[in-house]
Amino acid sequence: MGLAPVLSTSTATGTSESATSLSQLGEDYTRFLTLLTAQIENQDPLQPVDSTQFISQLAQLSQVEQAVSTNTNLENLTAQMGSILSASGASLLGEDVTVETDEMQLTNATSDGYYAVEAGAASVSAMIFDLDGNLVRTISGLSTDSSGLQPVDWDGLNDSGNLLLDGDYTFTVTARDGDGNLVDTSTYRKAKVEQVLFTEGQNYFTLTGDHTVAAEQVLSAG
Repeated sequence: MGLAPVLSTSTATGTSESATSLSQLGEDYTRFLTLLTAQIENQDPLQPVDSTQFISQLAQLSQVEQAVSTNTNLENLTAQMGSILSASGASLLGEDVTVETDEMQLTNATSDGYYAVEAGAASVSAMIFDLDGNLVRTISGLSTDSSGLQPVDWDGLNDSGNLLLDGDYTFTVTARDGDGNLVDTSTYRKAKVEQVLFTEGQNYFTLTGDHTVAAEQVLSAG
């Protein structure tokens, strides 16, 4: 993804486009004045130089200068907004956040996956997969409480009763009402923010397990 470290912006390194344009504009002014001076010094007294053309060219250079100045102001504003966004994201460093995702991490036989279910569910089950997409555990009899997030409560065992290695897994949750009809569910993860990243005008967070999520995926903190 090419994410930049926290508090960095796209204008933090190198020369900005407006600065390059301003340098080019200065060179154009110098060439223009040199040409104007030479033509005035060498003009035919009987056929003096038409000043209208020079005035027109000077007006065009002035318009370019204004445009460059506007771009410079926009770049400065973008950099300032980037710093503000980065600083606001930095306040979540070390905090636990809830993100909407189908990823979870297993650590010491404890998983950090959660789910939400709409009202009316009579049964809820979860399926857990390894990173190769293999189904490793099916859990039934999960809570049907629709008042908030519910933990998946996976103990790290596979369907054969063997303890799996710590690491990354994905999961799905299925809920049905009393008639067997599907009820809407959503899956989440609660994890600690270990790094804040800023790129292309947006904050990203690296969570425990080296999972990187966009700021809009964060639903709550604490």
